Amino acid sequence: MNQKKERDFLLQTTKQMNCGAICSGLGFLLYLIAAALNRRGFADAIAIIFGLTALYVYASIAAGRKRDKEAVSYNLLWGQTALTVLLTACAILGIRQRLGF
Repeated sequence: MNQKKERDFLLQTTKQMNCGAICSGLGFLLYLIAAALNRRGFADAIAIIFGLTALYVYASIAAGRKRDKEAVSYNLLWGQTALTVLLTACAILGIRQRLGF
């Protein structure tokens, strides 16, 4: 019963997972644009928000891959893994820079 509640929280269909991966990619693109325009505060906020979103999408894709290996491809899994690493690294480094570490 607890597993069903946990699965309801995550993205269920491959289409939802693909849309989540696209959203993560757009978030990284927005981060790059904000950083290039020297809007550090805005870029850090984008990295934090989309980093958390990317973690959620990654958890959904990993659970979907574990549940049905045929439906969720390795391309989706590894692509989202790369986006998650990039966005969370940017978020963590931005927070560390703001705190002066």
